[in-house]
Amino acid sequence: MHSIHRGWAAAAAVAAVIPATLAMAATSPAQPIARAARTCGLAGEWASLGPTYVETLNVSGTSCGRGANVIKAYNHCRLSAGGAKGRCHARVLGSRCSETRSTGPVQFVASVRCTKGRTVVKFAYSENF
Repeated sequence: MHSIHRGWAAAAAVAAVIPATLAMAATSPAQPIARAARTCGLAGEWASLGPTYVETLNVSGTSCGRGANVIKAYNHCRLSAGGAKGRCHARVLGSRCSETRSTGPVQFVASVRCTKGRTVVKFAYSENF
């Protein structure tokens, strides 16, 4: 019978600690919430972001809308640096971007990765010459 009493005493002690723990959590400073990488839907936008076609858009640490803005700014930089075949070597909305291309006779397909701190915007596009 004595061990049952200890079990209830332990449960009561834990129950007393829980409200205090919750109160501390409620008053602690907010921590940044990590955002997982996600694929953004491009329905209706794939042909209006600048390049001939934007195939995919993936973001991490930012919104899909911000990712679309990076695509538009990157395309503007690229076109300013040589037209349809141009390459952007400047920062885009504060991000550093790198691009790889596969070139064919009438178009190329490119993959771009732009980073700014923990924010990553990746997209693939094709451009007709």
